Amino acid sequence: MREMATPATPEGARWAGMRTHRIMTDLMTDLGHSSKLNAEWAFLTMLRDEGRRAATEFLDDHGDDIGERSSADIDVLLQEC
Repeated sequence: MREMATPATPEGARWAGMRTHRIMTDLMTDLGHSSKLNAEWAFLTMLRDEGRRAATEFLDDHGDDIGERSSADIDVLLQEC
């Protein structure tokens, strides 16, 4: 993706300089599609707690990367889709 974004144009320069990050947890990949319809309070609070845990882990591992460099390879992420 970075290769397609040419710095020769203002928009291309923004894309070429973009830093990408991904906060990920195994739980999100394990949940089925029906989980999107689950509005039970216990499920929602579990998602909140898992998100906080994943964000804390991400910041511990990559906090110094923010504003400096990408911690996720967007090309690899796009290939996973």
